[in-house]
Amino acid sequence: MAKLKHKQRALPVAAQPSTNAVDLFLLAGFPNPLHTRVEESLQTLAGGHSKAIATAFPSYDGALYREKSVQTLFTAGARFAIRRLKNRSDDQTARPRRIALFYVPADDDELLIRAFDFFVFPVPLRDLSTYDETGTQRRHLRNECERAIRKAMETYARILVGSLQGRIESRKSHEPLLLPPVNFHLPDERLKRAFCELTRGARAWENTMPNTIAAETFDNERLPDFLRPQEHQVIFKDARGVVYPCSRATEMHGVQGTDPDADAPILREVLRSAYRFGTSLPQGFHHDAQFEYGRHFDNIQFDCSQKGACFVSGSHANVYPNDFVNPAQ
Repeated sequence: MAKLKHKQRALPVAAQPSTNAVDLFLLAGFPNPLHTRVEESLQTLAGGHSKAIATAFPSYDGALYREKSVQTLFTAGARFAIRRLKNRSDDQTARPRRIALFYVPADDDELLIRAFDFFVFPVPLRDLSTYDETGTQRRHLRNECERAIRKAMETYARILVGSLQGRIESRKSHEPLLLPPVNFHLPDERLKRAFCELTRGARAWENTMPNTIAAETFDNERLPDFLRPQEHQVIFKDARGVVYPCSRATEMHGVQGTDPDADAPILREVLRSAYRFGTSLPQGFHHDAQFEYGRHFDNIQFDCSQKGACFVSGSHANVYPNDFVNPAQ
C-alpha cells in the first residue's frame, strides 16, 4: 500500500513595506462618528494610491483642538509616513510623496497648525466652521463635509500639485520656500514669520515672501568654495550676509530614518527635514551656509533645532530644513 505524501507547508513570507507613492491626507475637526465617514469619503475620492487618516474631535462647538486630540492625529500620521521613509524611489523621493492637512478652523487651531509645523500643506475647511439656518455648525453635516472635502481637493490639486510641488522639487537655490525658517535672517525678523503667515492663510501662496528678501547672482569669485569656474547661480543671502546655496545632488548627506514608535518631538524633527509644505525632499537635503569670497565664519551664531544656540567657525555650516545645524569639520 502506497504511503501518503505529506503536504509541504509554505513558510510565511515576511511583509515588505509598501513602495506605493501614496499621498497622505490628515483630517482634523470632525466629530465622532462622522470622522470615519469623512475619512472613507476622502479615501474614495483620492483613490487607491492615497491614505486618509482622521481622528475624532469634540462634538461640542467652539474650542476643538486640545493637546491630546491633536497628538493622536499627529502620531497616527507621523508613524504612517516614517514607516515608509526608508522605502524611497531611485531619485530618493520620500514615501508618501505628499502630505496634506484638511482641518476645520477654530479659535484654537493654532495648536493644531503648530504641531504640524511646515511639513504639511494645510487646507482650512472654512465652510464647515460656519452655521446653517438651524444653528448647526456645518462640520456636523455629512453632505456639507463631503462638499468641503471635494473643494479642498481642488485646492490641493491646484496649489500643491500644480505649483508648490514643482518649485520645491526643483531644489534650486533661488527657491525661497526651501530656506531654513529660523536660521535665515531678515532685517527685523526670521523667515519663520513669513512661513507662519503662509500656513495660517495670512499670506497667499502666490505671494510667498516679504519684500525684504531677494536673491543675487553669484559666481566662482564670490563663492569660490562652492561654485565652479564659469558657473553662476541665483542664491539667497540673508541680512547677516550669510549665503544659502542648496547642496548639490551628489553631496546630500544625513540620515532621516528613525523608529516610528519614537516620541513625538523626534518624529516631528524627522518629518520637518523630509518634507516642506507637503512636498517630499530627498534624504540629506540641506543648504551650505557660507560667507562670500571665501571668508570663514568666526564664531557666528546659528540656532540649531536640537542643540539650541551654537557658534560656528570655519568655511561653512550644513543647515537642514528642520534647522538642524552641522558645522563643517
